[in-house]
Amino acid sequence: MKFGFIGFGEVSYTLSKILLSYGFEVLTSTEGRSKKTKELVKSLDIPVLDSFEDVAQESDILISANSPQSALAVALKYGSLTQGIFLDFNNISPNTAKQIENYLSDEHFIDSSIMGRVSSEELNLYFSGRKAEEFVSNMRNFIRDTDAPSNVKVNIKVVSDEIGDVSKLKILRSSYTKGVSALLVETFETAEKLGLSEELWEILSLTENRDFETSAKSRIASSKRKSKRKYEELIEVLEFLDDVDKKRKSKIMALATKEKFEKLKNRK
Repeated sequence: MKFGFIGFGEVSYTLSKILLSYGFEVLTSTEGRSKKTKELVKSLDIPVLDSFEDVAQESDILISANSPQSALAVALKYGSLTQGIFLDFNNISPNTAKQIENYLSDEHFIDSSIMGRVSSEELNLYFSGRKAEEFVSNMRNFIRDTDAPSNVKVNIKVVSDEIGDVSKLKILRSSYTKGVSALLVETFETAEKLGLSEELWEILSLTENRDFETSAKSRIASSKRKSKRKYEELIEVLEFLDDVDKKRKSKIMALATKEKFEKLKNRK
């Protein structure tokens, strides 16, 4: 089973390592990509094709892991070229997922998400769509028959046979996690100005948990480092909430979170 990647950032790199550890084939292209991307690809020693069109045509499973803003364009340009299955791991809205389904059909598209941190130790994959059960079954059979050694725990769940259900869960999770991150950033910006950040970490660790400071600092750093991408993902969140609640009563926190990430983005 060949997995092809359109785009090769942190998510694609980690997924590729996991797939390789289970014995799957991985391929991509570095057409028009940066030196950093080319070095990531080279470090895995995987086939590098001349173009992403070639990757799409050669893959049994084609994966898009770019950005929410480019997700639809990537699906339209490359998803139609694959004879296999197209997976989108971007934080797209259910509307975008439905647009991709309308173009590719549910014969070739499965609504997909990595829930939680993209980790080389454990991975949580969620799928929905008419072909989801068959795809997951084929993956599990391949892993069982290959007997490839891997230290990575992969948890796979099929939510339903409806395209859009996984995207809804993904968007709701994104709204929550980014809201918490924005509040953490803002709270500790104020604490630092007051010279009380160490004391605040101590107090919150008492009410949260022992690992709170470590995980919260990691979340703050990630929010600042990836503020542009998270801002783009919040646009998808707000689009979804618009559809769910036309009166916009459920968007108060999401709007404030978007404003915070916009400010973080503009600081760079």
